[in-house]
Amino acid sequence: MKLFITGASGFVGSHTMRVALDAGHTVVGTVSPGNPALRLSAFAGRFNRETLDPRDTAAMADAVARHRPDAVIHIGWSGVSNRARNDRMQLTDNIETSCALVEAAAAAGVSAFIGVGSQGEYGAGSTMREDTVPAPTTLYGAAKVAAMVLTRQLAEQAGMRHAWLRLFSTYGPGDNDGWLIPMLITEMLAGRRPRTTLGTQCWDWLHVEYVARGLLAAATAATASGVFNLGSGQAVPVRTVIERIRDLTAPGMELIFGEVPFRADQVMHMQADITRLVEATGWRPRIGIEVGLAETVAWYRGRGV
Repeated sequence: MKLFITGASGFVGSHTMRVALDAGHTVVGTVSPGNPALRLSAFAGRFNRETLDPRDTAAMADAVARHRPDAVIHIGWSGVSNRARNDRMQLTDNIETSCALVEAAAAAGVSAFIGVGSQGEYGAGSTMREDTVPAPTTLYGAAKVAAMVLTRQLAEQAGMRHAWLRLFSTYGPGDNDGWLIPMLITEMLAGRRPRTTLGTQCWDWLHVEYVARGLLAAATAATASGVFNLGSGQAVPVRTVIERIRDLTAPGMELIFGEVPFRADQVMHMQADITRLVEATGWRPRIGIEVGLAETVAWYRGRGV
């Protein structure tokens, strides 16, 4: 299968590229101008690279038309950091580009569009199911909902299969700096005690290997249509994760919980019901949080952090 993957140089995008290439697929990956794409250096030459500004919808359409992929996996998204969650770029840089990409795919005869959504589409909740009415609390979550609805409508009009995977918390080797798990690891490996909340939140973390495998499963399963949760299906207390990382990086370090207050919009419980994706594709996560954290810590330690 030929896959066209946007956001190829990002954390999730680069792992999806690797998994797809290792599975024998032909892959086209988009990278923004000026992006060194260091995560892709390990498999340079194994894929077709397209250097494109995602907002240049004409250039993106031209690339899709030239490559004529079987499926598009749309991972690229502007403003994923916490500080950008309510920035207007969520509207201006993401919704129109997502819709234009579906239209380009339809014109090129692409058979499937796989979009990456977010747990942020649900807002506050507990165990989240795909039939839950979205109630986002940020422009990021609202823009994801809007992109899902609009790209689905455009895909249906073109007779193209549409799958939208709502991604829960992701972690693993090569994660973006600033997120909780890489911050904890780098701080503790350096011998510094991180400041944390009480850690009583329970979140659903999925190792990036199985994020990538889940996206590939949705792209290759001809019957996978609709909205799917992409998570581990388990909710783990944040405090447990902090203590596990401490035990792996700095045994004996005293931890003080509660130095950082919860945000006003803090979600206390996030857990994905993953039944639909498992039944539609046969995908299932195989790396638990303890093994995944050990592997991730080993990667950072090997990097000399």
